[in-house]
Amino acid sequence: MSNTAHTNVPAAFRQSGAPVTPPAAEPTSVAPANGPQPITYVLRTGGVLVETCPSWCVLDHAADIEGIYAEDLVHEGAEIELRTNTIEGSRVSILAARITQWPHSTDGNGSEAPYMALRPEASMGEALGYSTPEDVEAEIARTEAHLRDLRALNARLVKARAEHQRRQALRPENLSVEDVRTLPVPVLLKAFGLKVFEVGGMPDNTLMWLDRGGEQPAFYIDRSLTQASRETAVRESLVLVVEAMAAKAAR
Repeated sequence: MSNTAHTNVPAAFRQSGAPVTPPAAEPTSVAPANGPQPITYVLRTGGVLVETCPSWCVLDHAADIEGIYAEDLVHEGAEIELRTNTIEGSRVSILAARITQWPHSTDGNGSEAPYMALRPEASMGEALGYSTPEDVEAEIARTEAHLRDLRALNARLVKARAEHQRRQALRPENLSVEDVRTLPVPVLLKAFGLKVFEVGGMPDNTLMWLDRGGEQPAFYIDRSLTQASRETAVRESLVLVVEAMAAKAAR
């Protein structure tokens, strides 16, 4: 799992409208130890969803793995915000931004790709105080620093969208053996048009079977296999497929 912050998306903004428990504390991002790992989510509609977080996501999805609608799965990046003082001396956020993505959204509004979520919070009507020229200069400096951060975050957004578009365009015939060994398993499954089905047992002690000739091409995996073993087996199987395709194309 690549992240540790809790999601702060309000229920009103969940894709399915399902209730969401507010976070107990502000999100804190922690650098991943071993890079993003596949996560298995139990779907409330039945079955499971196996997906790897994009590199910029800082959520741990701890609550999601116990049961979620696919359209409610959200990835969020670390937030930047512009803060200032109120007339009472408290600090408030007047603009926050983070990269966000609802990868399985069906709304058709573009949220299935990474986008910038801007969160203005100046609508409470509270005065910001009586600022001296020195105070204004301090606010300008903070604003300029925020704009620099926003430009840097936008550059990360460009890369995130480019990565998303590259994954959307992946086709089996364009994949190399190195791609199969390094790309996230969910990306590979999508590129090959494969589903994953868990089974209680198969003949001859078979633990995994790739069926590409059926109506729905799929991996059938013995549910006793660990997540790590499943990923290794899927990669090894798809390496053989890619090598066979390359050999056929070279004839």
